[in-house]
Amino acid sequence: MRPSDRDTIVAVATSPGEGAVGIVRLSGSRAVEIAAPCFQSGQKLHQVADRRLTYGRFVVGDRDLDEVLVAVMRSPRTYTGEDLVEFNCHGGPLLLRRVVEALVDGGARIAERGEFTRRAFLNGRIDLTQAEAVADLIAARSDLSLRSAYFQLRGGLRVRFESMAEDLRQALALLEAGLDFSEDVQVDPQTVRLPLSRAAGGVDRLIASYTRGKIVRDGALVTLAGRPNVGKSSLLNRLLEEDRAIVTPIPGTTRDTIEEAVTLDGLRITLVDTAGIRTPGNPVEREGTRRSRRSIEQADLVLLVVDASEPPGNRDLRLIQDLQERSVLLVLNKRDLGSHPTWEGTGREHRQIPVSALTGQGIDGLRTAVRTAVLDGFPPQEAEVLTHERHVESLRRAGGALSRAEEALRACLPGELVAMELREALDALGEIVGETTSDAILDRIFQTFCIGK
Repeated sequence: MRPSDRDTIVAVATSPGEGAVGIVRLSGSRAVEIAAPCFQSGQKLHQVADRRLTYGRFVVGDRDLDEVLVAVMRSPRTYTGEDLVEFNCHGGPLLLRRVVEALVDGGARIAERGEFTRRAFLNGRIDLTQAEAVADLIAARSDLSLRSAYFQLRGGLRVRFESMAEDLRQALALLEAGLDFSEDVQVDPQTVRLPLSRAAGGVDRLIASYTRGKIVRDGALVTLAGRPNVGKSSLLNRLLEEDRAIVTPIPGTTRDTIEEAVTLDGLRITLVDTAGIRTPGNPVEREGTRRSRRSIEQADLVLLVVDASEPPGNRDLRLIQDLQERSVLLVLNKRDLGSHPTWEGTGREHRQIPVSALTGQGIDGLRTAVRTAVLDGFPPQEAEVLTHERHVESLRRAGGALSRAEEALRACLPGELVAMELREALDALGEIVGETTSDAILDRIFQTFCIGK
């Protein structure tokens, strides 16, 4: 622990700005001692019952500042594992600032970003994956990211990492028994290989889940592309259910990219409307085409919009060919005008979704198809996915160590080499949950938190 980790800290725990209620939180061994002179009621603060709201007044010197409800929560059964005092005040920014100033004058220190949650981790209340889940829960912008964060907060990922670590400890114990008692104990390599293989399989599955987990946490980028005047902007407006993009019969109305977010069945999607892709005739069109292609390259999914009432044009066919290696839905728009039969055999490598942006025909099916495509079959109820690159980096190191251990076993190399690789894999897993994590990594994680959490 750093020396500052023993300080009693204070911060406003509610969101900035005006509100009906604002909470000022104190944590540390002197929390009750520092808060007591500021609280006047029928009983002294140290006599207040644990975990009950008590009415009183917040005073500064001989002046009443506010009517408050105070809660005293005594260690170790608190969020931080330390004594906690929370003042529920009226939610004016100036008032809350004066409350914090009075408590600082009494001996508290202003909390750093994420310091309350950092103390919860340091005091063994939560592991590091759960600490990260606190930030994810606060920042969640869709139901799916909310469920994923809560799964991690309640220890779902920790259980998975502990299960893999237990397999590795079992394999390591067998190896070390053979090394320490080589004359009396003969270790069958197969008994070591089985738990090692289970752990390696778990590592591979979790690493593979990160592609979808990142989308669950941050949302997906979906780009609407196509030649001019096929209805991309009309489709954007229909999906958003508002007139966000200008729509005219004139080809090339959209010259720049337009981004808007929408939630599809619990998943956050950022839709990007782009300029029609064509041979540019002036600098503005060239820049619009360049931005369109850049948006296509960055997209998790491309909605290639075509005018299904007309036969496929050369530009349509070129776009289909250019995007054959990408995740694409071929959106057959303008079905209200009829469907040209030649589209039935065109772009078979992409799923075709017939719609009418004008009437709304097929839009619900398109929404479902978009969600399915970006999650690639990921079940809506599933939550056991990696959502942090830090976890992936550690698991890749663990996976590399396990791969080398398996190779050493196959080559019948000395058990010391296998044991060394297993210890490296265990260290990498321990880094994820915070057992072997450096202060630099902790600082980086908790700096992403807000002050007061």
